[in-house]
Amino acid sequence: MALAREIVLAVGDILKDETLVDNGLIDVAMTTEYSWHGALLCLAELSRRGMLYAQALRQIVPWVVRGLTYEIQRGDYSVGSNVRDAACYVMWSLARIPNPSSKRVFAEMSVEMATTLISVAVFDRESNVRRAASAAFQEHVGRQSAFPHGISVLQLADFFSVGIMRNAFVVTSRKIAEFDEYKHPLLHHLCTVTVYHWDLKTRELAVKALRELAPLSPAYVRTHLLPGIVANVASPFLAVRHGAITAVAAIAETIAVELVSHTDASKMVLDVADSIPARYIEDFGASLTLAALTTYMGSLSRAGWSIGEAQGKYFALFELAFITCKTVDDIVVDFTSFVDACNLTPDQRLRIVKHTQVASSGTSRESFVLAVGALEKPSDLELLCSLVAEGTTVEIRRNAAAALGQFCTRARDGGRLSITWEHSAILALSQGLEDHSVDNRGDVGSWVRKQSLQSLARIFAADSQTFQRLNERDGELAIRLLGQILCSTTEKIDRLRVAAGHMLEILLYEQRVEA
Repeated sequence: MALAREIVLAVGDILKDETLVDNGLIDVAMTTEYSWHGALLCLAELSRRGMLYAQALRQIVPWVVRGLTYEIQRGDYSVGSNVRDAACYVMWSLARIPNPSSKRVFAEMSVEMATTLISVAVFDRESNVRRAASAAFQEHVGRQSAFPHGISVLQLADFFSVGIMRNAFVVTSRKIAEFDEYKHPLLHHLCTVTVYHWDLKTRELAVKALRELAPLSPAYVRTHLLPGIVANVASPFLAVRHGAITAVAAIAETIAVELVSHTDASKMVLDVADSIPARYIEDFGASLTLAALTTYMGSLSRAGWSIGEAQGKYFALFELAFITCKTVDDIVVDFTSFVDACNLTPDQRLRIVKHTQVASSGTSRESFVLAVGALEKPSDLELLCSLVAEGTTVEIRRNAAAALGQFCTRARDGGRLSITWEHSAILALSQGLEDHSVDNRGDVGSWVRKQSLQSLARIFAADSQTFQRLNERDGELAIRLLGQILCSTTEKIDRLRVAAGHMLEILLYEQRVEA
């Protein structure tokens, strides 16, 4: 046994090599994943053979817990998934130690072990690591019975629940966070690790999870997590900066009542846009930073924050985002919320319209066509109707059809949609159904036809009397539109047939169109 103790201590020293411990925090930035991977596998095998005595467990378990979140970024990828998987294997094997004295050690460290395993089981990027953490948690629940709410939590974080990334992040974590012992550790892991992940999809899911978890403990988020997140909004690292800004947006929208009642917290939230250096929205990575800022501004608008004099700066940031970003669907949603919360000045509206007429950048022009859907003037409707039929590129015609559906929906909700406006929009979308443009990409006109069908569905689904009014005002257009929809149901392209079938369903079952 003396030799076994020396081996255990020697393996433990491998984990400590080139690490920095500061106030109980273990920094592994200078380590190599190979040494950690091998050391953890060795510890797992020693544990399975009952060679880890109680005193060694007290020294080793904190390092194994650190291994559960081991990840080092190398350029545009990271290493460490094998280390995290090995750490889960160690945790699994620790539960099988036959030594009775080990149970006392696990009882002392049960909360830290349980919360870290669950955090990894729901928030790790790799599905095999999430499932390994779930299996280790299950082993401890079955053999040690020291984890808080073990059976109840295990039923939520089983093999299948954590297998699907979105379900694990958004659904499972929300259910587990209802247990007090896991609520704050999950929030802490989310706001200190996952929202800064190098992978964009992981960061986006982390922010969605934060929107679910933050309302469960608003005071804790405000006092313990928000200051650290705000400190990273101007980080020189793009992933950290993007994650911090979107995390502030999620917090500002979901717990606005808690933040507004505290001056220091509300000031931190409102100063985010001012704290971003200009080079971050002009140089490399500007599109991602601007997308995060538009999310932040949209969240403030939806939550009813008082923006005040910052309205002009926020509009300029939206304008720059439409010019810079290639994908603007989410930006349009946030811009619409901004327009609803802060009425645009006539000059700002004119600038949006002018951007649709400038041919200096085709991509930005197409983006601003979508932005017109958030406006409300009759001239904006006329512009969109003309672009659906006469837009110079297929992307402009497609975006104009999409914006037309949004414009009519917003006008109806605001009580501004007249019969004339409705007729003009339907006529333009009917023309969009005749777009059969072809280029080297193939049948690109199908993009316009599909979007026209979807926008028509939005218009007709909002009011069951729409087709009747159209038939009374322009019976020829009503019959032609019905024929176009029926023809679309026979298209070769699956997506078009689906959109046409949905539109036909609305006409038959909601509009009560009779032969």
